Amino acid sequence: MTGSIDILELRSRAADNGRHPTGGRPATATLTLGLDWADLPAVSELAALLPRVPVAEVRLAESADFTVLPARTVVRIIALIRECSSIGARVSWSVTVGTEQLELIRQLDHLPAPDETTVLGDGIPLEWRPAGGFGRFYFRKGPNFLSVVDRRSAPTDWIVLDDPVAIDVFSCALAGCALAEVTGEERHATAVGDLLGRGLLMRVGDHCVTLPVHMRSWPLGTVLLGGTLASAGTKDAPERL
Repeated sequence: MTGSIDILELRSRAADNGRHPTGGRPATATLTLGLDWADLPAVSELAALLPRVPVAEVRLAESADFTVLPARTVVRIIALIRECSSIGARVSWSVTVGTEQLELIRQLDHLPAPDETTVLGDGIPLEWRPAGGFGRFYFRKGPNFLSVVDRRSAPTDWIVLDDPVAIDVFSCALAGCALAEVTGEERHATAVGDLLGRGLLMRVGDHCVTLPVHMRSWPLGTVLLGGTLASAGTKDAPERL
């Protein structure tokens, strides 16, 4: 599979591969998204398709201009980049922000760095943390709980979400959603405030999105995981939310 494909062709090839498996040939195609921001696939669909039809790269055709795109589109873009990171797909993208959005960008630098960051006005583009920070901010699923590891600063934070309401909010925001969808009840609104305060969710206008990457598997095993956390100064006991 070579060249550039869009989401329609990816869907078609995924259906065809279900009938005629292609084997283990290396992927060389680029999945191009963002030609029409309204047609971005849901993160759940992308997570289902890419393991069936692996691609060499996911590319956003246009710069993600956070100064003009609606909040619902911005959170979907963030969710897609986060999901690609979770799956292990290389991402090529660019972003445009205003000076008042620089702190927003700082919250995203655990994700694959953009090829280019443009700041409108007098702002100076922020430097993203070096590549190779795999596992900087992620979560794992357990039975009736989520374990979140945040290595973006020292000491490493280890947070366990075991409150059903907090888990529900965290899960709903994985795809990016309107705040109104997760704040309709007082307990949910409180959970949203707690998750925003801990940096597990990010607010964009009247929308929000979950930030940690879903760590489905650790490629070098638990020995590396343990060594990484130990060297980062992980707290002895997790904080519970």
